[in-house]
Amino acid sequence: MRRKLGFASVGIMLLASVTVAPAPAQAGTAAANGSATVAEGRATINGRPSTDADTAATVGNAYWTPERMRAARPAPLPDGVDAPHGEAADRPGRVGAPRDVAEPAAPRSPAAGLGVAAGGSSQVTQAVNASPGVGRVFFTHNNEDFFCSGGTINNPQANLVSTAGHCVHPGDGGSVWFDNWAYAPEFTNGVAVHGLWFAKEFTSVEGWVDWGFLWWDFAFVTMHPRGGKRLVHVTGGQGLSVNQSKKISALLLGYPGKPPFDGQSQFFAQGTTKAAGAQRIKLKDCPLNEGASGGPFLRAWDNDLRFGFVNSVMSYKFSGNMYGPYFDDDVLDIYNLAKNKQ
Repeated sequence: MRRKLGFASVGIMLLASVTVAPAPAQAGTAAANGSATVAEGRATINGRPSTDADTAATVGNAYWTPERMRAARPAPLPDGVDAPHGEAADRPGRVGAPRDVAEPAAPRSPAAGLGVAAGGSSQVTQAVNASPGVGRVFFTHNNEDFFCSGGTINNPQANLVSTAGHCVHPGDGGSVWFDNWAYAPEFTNGVAVHGLWFAKEFTSVEGWVDWGFLWWDFAFVTMHPRGGKRLVHVTGGQGLSVNQSKKISALLLGYPGKPPFDGQSQFFAQGTTKAAGAQRIKLKDCPLNEGASGGPFLRAWDNDLRFGFVNSVMSYKFSGNMYGPYFDDDVLDIYNLAKNKQ
């Protein structure tokens, strides 16, 4: 039986009196009947399947006017706690050798990046350049417009974005994914400086889509080309890491939208992540808030290249700390399913 959860509070309700889904398999691909099973959905524009790039661009750009983008609200963060019961049983972890499974790639044209500084705060003294491989996400749910954040991944098809599961699906066990899903890389001063790119397909896991489990709160989004060009070729892309230490130096980039932020440009937080629960990580005392969710935890950040390796995505806050799912071989399985989608 599928659970029906509210969009604004999927995390906390699953902690009490819930039968955990079958544990993921310890080898091979995602479990056939467990939370790690892939969940896929075709993107829609105005409720209709988004199958053609030109049509998606025409209808999507007509929908996302500058006024509508300004009026979009930051997506609510799921509720959560540090160590929920059942997490270790549901996701015991498949942690292999640390691997970089995708390398960062610069834009094909150096002019693609604006080279502006990101706002934010750091536990060390460092200016951070905004990344053309991080953007603001727009979508519609229940006739309301929201925004999240995401990161471009340098995959073989040059068309992939990483984000949070709650930025593509409400996690309620339903078959409806978010509508009018658009990505604005390096959104700066309220302007989609590289245009809007529209989703073609979503790839996540049943642990999020059916159950709203926060340790599965991630997704990959296959994007349509824009004007015949592929996303990574225009903006560059982040690398992707799995099985890294849970205690690691990280840079978080996204578009927080609650005061004192306004979601109009990139902001960052920086520090050392720590283990949280069984299969999550957290950055303590993180000032980023709603709207930043889906933005990447980046390791090995190169401030001149303006790219690093996505090592998690922002999921929720608890006691001032920002949490994300730990990227291990379970996440690698889902990435491997998504990376070659046209």
